[in-house]
Amino acid sequence: MTERPSAGAGDPTAVLGADGALAPSWLRDRQLAPVPMGSAVDAPSARRLAAGCRAVGASHLVRVDPATGAAFPLDVGGAAGLTPPCLVLTPGREGALLFPGPGHAFVAGTAPFMAAAVAEGTDAARARFARYARALSDRWPRLSEVAAAHPPRHRAWAGPQDVDPASAVARMLTLIRGFARGGCPAAEFAAGWREAHRAARRDGERTVEPLTGLLDRVFMLLEDYADAPGPVEPGELDDAALRAGVAEAWRHITRASGAGTTGGRG
Repeated sequence: MTERPSAGAGDPTAVLGADGALAPSWLRDRQLAPVPMGSAVDAPSARRLAAGCRAVGASHLVRVDPATGAAFPLDVGGAAGLTPPCLVLTPGREGALLFPGPGHAFVAGTAPFMAAAVAEGTDAARARFARYARALSDRWPRLSEVAAAHPPRHRAWAGPQDVDPASAVARMLTLIRGFARGGCPAAEFAAGWREAHRAARRDGERTVEPLTGLLDRVFMLLEDYADAPGPVEPGELDDAALRAGVAEAWRHITRASGAGTTGGRG
C-alpha cells in the first residue's frame, strides 16, 4: 500500500493524551498490556496487530506520527520495522499499538481486539512483561517503572482451593466437578464450560500448574467431543467418554492439590 496521508481515519490522535501516552478517556472501556520490543516493531508484534484487525473487521491499519498527528494508511501486516515513536491503530480506533521508545510498547483495545491481539490474555502478557523487565532493567531502566504501573489484575491460581469463588475459573471448576459426578448432561457441560473459558480469557484470569494442566486437559477433551447430532466419527468422544475423561482429570487435580472443592483464595 502506497503511504500517503489518510483522510478517512477520523481523528486517530484522539487516542493520545497531551503527554503522548494513551489517553485515559480512550482507555476507559479498553484493555492494555505492555509488550517487549526492541528498536523496531518486530514480526510477532506485527502479527498481533494483524490478528486484532481480523477480529474487528479492519481492512488496514493507520500509522500516526505522534509529533505532527499526520496519519498514513498501512497494510494489515505492514507494521514490522516501524521505529519509535509511533502509533499504529485500526481505522475505527478499536485497537492500537503505541511504541514510545526502544524496549517496550503498549497494545490496547476493545475486548474483541485484545482477545485476538493478546491471545494469551492481558494478565498473562503483563506477568510476562514483568519478567522481561527484571531481566533487561540494566539495559532499559524504565522497564521496571512500566511493569510496576501495569501489574496483572489477578494472581495466578495453582489449585482449586486457591481460586476466587467469583471468577470464571471457579465456574469452570464447578462445572467440571458436577459433570464428573454425573450432575448434568454432556452438551450442557460443554456449552457452559466453553462460555466460562471465554470469560476467563476475557477477564485475564491466570492459572499455573497443576491447575493449568487440568483446564488444558478438559479443553482438549472438548475439542474431541462430538457435540453435533449424528453418529460419532472415529477419534471423537461420545458423552460417556467425555464424562470419563473429565472425571479422571478431576481426580488427578484433587490428588495433586489436595483439594476437593472450589472457592477460597488460599
